[in-house]
Parts: sequence; structure tokens; C-alpha cells
Amino acid sequence: MTSPGVSKKDGRILSEALYLASFACLLVFFYLQTTTFTMDVPGAVYSLVRGVLCFCAFYRLSIYKDEIGPALGVALAAFTGLGVFFLVARGDTMVLDIALLTAGAYKVSFRKILMIYVFTAAFISLLALVCSQTGVIPDYTFLTNYGENERVRHSLGIIYPTDCFAHVFYLAAAYFLLRWKRVTWYEIAGAAVLFAVVFYFTSARADLGGAVLMLLLIAIAKICGYKDPVPAVLKKVFVWVLMPVCTAVILALTYLYSESSPLMLKLDAMMSYRLSLGKTGLGLYGFKVLGAPNFAENGNANGGVRNYTYIFYDSAYIKYLFKYGIVMLAVLFLVYALIGLRLISSKMFYAMIFVGVIAASFVIEHHMLELSYNITFLMLTADISTISHQAPSLNKNNKNGIMAKAI
Repeated sequence: MTSPGVSKKDGRILSEALYLASFACLLVFFYLQTTTFTMDVPGAVYSLVRGVLCFCAFYRLSIYKDEIGPALGVALAAFTGLGVFFLVARGDTMVLDIALLTAGAYKVSFRKILMIYVFTAAFISLLALVCSQTGVIPDYTFLTNYGENERVRHSLGIIYPTDCFAHVFYLAAAYFLLRWKRVTWYEIAGAAVLFAVVFYFTSARADLGGAVLMLLLIAIAKICGYKDPVPAVLKKVFVWVLMPVCTAVILALTYLYSESSPLMLKLDAMMSYRLSLGKTGLGLYGFKVLGAPNFAENGNANGGVRNYTYIFYDSAYIKYLFKYGIVMLAVLFLVYALIGLRLISSKMFYAMIFVGVIAASFVIEHHMLELSYNITFLMLTADISTISHQAPSLNKNNKNGIMAKAI
């Protein structure tokens, strides 16, 4: 007869396997939707995967309920509650998907999550690149710098050039997190070359800044031997104020934007017209507690032909204020602050390079809650110790006298 202890252990293993399988399915579905492949997944499939995620979330949170603190409990409850509201009231499943993925990831190996993401993202991106260059799927092209110094931007099998570069950026961040402090100079140089090549074809200027900043911080951390000289109080202040400050900056620039100001016009052009489009959104929607029910965007990922009614809000902070409202953005602030506090308490502040740069990049790009790009929100609940690469202590009771290898 199986003992209760063994049964609970088996349940943990099974629920983790089910979670990782569901994560992989959603990742493939959502990632392919960002490419120019034609894919139509029946709604019943999504419902099945969400059902499995619901089971994983309830089961794993129930068996670890004694370890969940009040702050994390509030964050998960608010996240899930908002997800249910947006599903029922507006038919929007994005928030609920991310809430279920985050809750179900409790104590799941973040190393395994990263491995699934890296291999899946690399394979689909490479497949899209090859197929777009051999005529199997379209390679959308767009013109930039119309007239003088005109250039053609390629999407390389992704729906838009900026999204193509974003995929590479998030893939590199996940790869470096997976490698942790074992990153070599060859890998840093290789990532730099990859960014340069992708930028040459996509001309994604705004996203390039985040990629360069990430590589610089990784290089500095490596040179300094990954030392952490920052006082604990400053680190805690940093994780609490980073996203609110980023939001305040883009909101102030958007609010102050004026076509009569040459400086603002130049800044707007440098930011690919994010300020002028955001100012348009301010007039259309404003800021509501739970967002605007009539929120709508009109992008131009339509084969390279610019739509003159183009309105798209690239800043995640601006977009989510319009779409989901003040409460949702406050919950996201709480989620990322708690992630930062987890990293600090686990002496893994090095990981804040990736979380911090990604959070800052949301000022100019919109992929905060999109699974096919950003998975750092899963660090709220997943077992982040699995990426620290610290050798476990020797078990003196091990009959074979063998010390487990470091992950």
C-alpha cells in the first residue's frame, strides 16, 4: 500500500509534468501566431490546456499552501480574479492565461521552463527564417526613412520586424538566465553578432537599446566576478520603484507631446512615433480603473503595406492602462516587485539584470504579458533555485558516497 508521503511526492511530479506539457503547448500555439505561418487551433484545444493548468494551479497551491505568504497570495488572487473578469466581461483570455501559468508554476523547476522556452523559441524562429527565405511563408517587408536613406525592413517570417528582433532579445535573455554565471565571453560575443545581424535586417532601433544594455551589464557583472556590492535597502527600493518610474517617464513624455515642439517631434521620431500615438490614445480612452471596454488597435503587420489609420500602442505601460486599467497595472507592479524581492532573498540579484532590462524595455515595447516573448513573470512562483548552479551539500548518509552534481 502506497504511503501518503509517497503519494504526495508522486502528485508533485505528475502535476509538474502536466504543467510543463501545458506550458509547452501554449508556447507553441502562441509563438506560431507571431509568425507568418497559417495556423488555426480549435478553441476546444485551448480550453483543454487551460483546464489542465487550472488543475495544476489548484493542486500545487493546495499542497504548498503553508508556504504561500500574504503578499504572494494577494498577488495571485488579484491576478486570477482580473483574468476571470476580463474573460467573462470582454472575452479576453490573455490575463487569465498568464495568471494560470503563474499560479501553476509554483515550485516547478524554472530551469525546465527555460529549457522548453529556449529550444522551442530557437526552433520555431529558425524554421520561420528558413521558410520565409525559401518562399514557403511570406517575409513581410516594410520601408523606413521614407525618401532619404530609405531602407527595407524584413520580418524574417515573423509578423513584423520589431517583433522579430524582440523574439531574439527575449530568447537571448532566457538563454543567459539558463546559463547563469557560466556565461562565456564567446557567448556574449555571439549574442552581440546575432543582435547586429538581426538589426541589419529589421532596423528595430528601439529594441536594440535594451539588447545592448543587457550585454553591457552581463559583461560588467562577469568582469566584477558577479559581486553584489549594492546595499540591501537600495536593492529593495529599486525593485519597488523601477516599473512605476518607467511608467511615469513614458506617461509624462506622452502627455507633454506636442506637434508644435521640434524637440518632441524629434524624440517622437526616435521612438518610432510612440508618443504621438499614445497621445491619440489619451484622447480616445483616458485612464480607467478596469480599462476601456471599447479598446481597439489597428496595426500594420499586413504584408508590408502601411495602413494610414494605423494606431498601435507599443509601450506596455501605456497599452495596459488603456486596455486593462489602473488596477491591472498596479498588480503587475506588485508581481515584479515580489520577483525582485525573491531574487534578493535568494542572493540571486544577478538575475535582476534580465528582469530589470526587460521591465525597462516595456517603455517602448508591448510584450509584457505575451508568453511567446516574456516568461520572467513565472519567476514569481517557479523554483528559481534550479538556475543558480550551486552544488548541493554532500549527503553523508549516501550509501554510495557520491555527491550529487551541480545543476
